[in-house]
Amino acid sequence: MIKYKNPFTPVFGNEPPILAGRSHLINNVVRGLENTPGDPNRITIFTGPRGSGKTVLLTAIATEAEKIGWISIHTVASNLMLVQFVEQLERRASPLIEKKTRSRLTGIQISGVGFQRELAGERKRTWRAEMDDYLDMLAKHDAGLLFTIDEASAGFPEMIEFISTFQFFIREKRNVALIMAGLPNNVVQMFNNSSISFLRRAFRRTLDPITYPEVRATIKKTVELSDREIEKNALDIAVESTKGYPFMIQLIGYHAFNQSNKKTITDKDVAAGISDAEQDMESMILDASVNDLSDTDIRFLLAMLQDADESQMSNIALRMGVSPSYASHYKRRLVNQGILAEAGRGKVVFSMPMFKEMLARKHQMDE
Repeated sequence: MIKYKNPFTPVFGNEPPILAGRSHLINNVVRGLENTPGDPNRITIFTGPRGSGKTVLLTAIATEAEKIGWISIHTVASNLMLVQFVEQLERRASPLIEKKTRSRLTGIQISGVGFQRELAGERKRTWRAEMDDYLDMLAKHDAGLLFTIDEASAGFPEMIEFISTFQFFIREKRNVALIMAGLPNNVVQMFNNSSISFLRRAFRRTLDPITYPEVRATIKKTVELSDREIEKNALDIAVESTKGYPFMIQLIGYHAFNQSNKKTITDKDVAAGISDAEQDMESMILDASVNDLSDTDIRFLLAMLQDADESQMSNIALRMGVSPSYASHYKRRLVNQGILAEAGRGKVVFSMPMFKEMLARKHQMDE
């Protein structure tokens, strides 16, 4: 019996074989890399809720950058990010770095004022001095350096230090680029941090849902990679159920694929796959999003449940028993967290698939 290998990849950060609907974003960055220093696409921040494909997009951009001769180094915002950047650069760019200038890391001091590297027999050096040396070496080979940072947040001193230093690379016309991704609220907080106001001039790109035609093409082509096919009606059901959400595309495709080992995926396979995918979506994405909310955030969202689709802010405030300005404060919080989206003047809607249904179900259980 033929054993078909599942081509779908519902794993965080794992680039799927066919990436849906992000080619224009990738192409914009790549064009910026191919252009001279100063191109605004070289400093881009992607923002979106959990499961919107931020990490996958960073991976895809790094892959394309390496194809045109760039060195890419990656990390998440943390207390170790400066060290990790240096270690990755030494490994990934080793053919371009003169061995006699490379040195063994013997000590690290990170104290809120920056990175210091202690070299055997030498004085401590700042992270900027360290990177200046490496950028000089890369420049001799006409190689650019791409930094990618996932889970971007101003909550780490090393992040502030990195951004503060990176702006000097830009002023000096170094051949560098910075692509970041983060949750909406974290990105807003970075823009509001006066210590790194330089970031306010970065391109900010929101990861919107994938269009249904692109979802359809992605699922169909991915299934065909394993020499299988999917019935038209089954494909219609799968596409509609994803709501254009990148993680759901992979989840539904993965579980529908696993329902049988027959050549053709049926609507019965897709229905069972959707059920499994919804359970995973709730445990892997939605529960974490709920845990980030305050009690008043939850009250605001519960006040929206009786509306079929859009909710009027005036009605939400009335149901909560609060003033319109008080309700507007929590609307901004929820929009910044990617839970809600504005839907015209004075209106909001749930933006995360399944979130409203999960909230309604849990609310009924608590009553």
